[in-house]
Amino acid sequence: MEKIKKQLTLKNLIQFIKLQLAGNVLFWGTYIGFFVLYEIVELPEVTALAIASVIAHAAFFIVDKKWVFHEGEGRRKTGVELTRFIIFMGLNYFINLGIITGLSYYFDITPYIGQFIAAAFFTLWTFIGLKYWVFRKPRRARKGQKNVKRK
Repeated sequence: MEKIKKQLTLKNLIQFIKLQLAGNVLFWGTYIGFFVLYEIVELPEVTALAIASVIAHAAFFIVDKKWVFHEGEGRRKTGVELTRFIIFMGLNYFINLGIITGLSYYFDITPYIGQFIAAAFFTLWTFIGLKYWVFRKPRRARKGQKNVKRK
């Protein structure tokens, strides 16, 4: 039993580290994308941030799905997991826009700095949401019960 707890803890730690590395795709993708779209292409601030964030979220989805929470070929992703991922990342997208634009509007903090503040919030929030809601393992039926799908 102790060995199982240790393995679960080590597995969680490894997944947390992998998610932090994968989070760089999301963070730096949004950060660099915002710079390019705002400073070079000269799009409005919110438009540049929104487009950069959508592109970075798509890249994060791919890295997360293929690397961070990949459990091997035997575990197929279900429609529920995909739906949850889209909902969770959509929520994160709007939270991120809200944090960054709110800091810019109310506190005159540039989106360049706001990204770092938002990233601090998302460090733990994203791990918890992805690990325990989006990619949680299916519950197993108790002995003697059939695994019945709920509608």
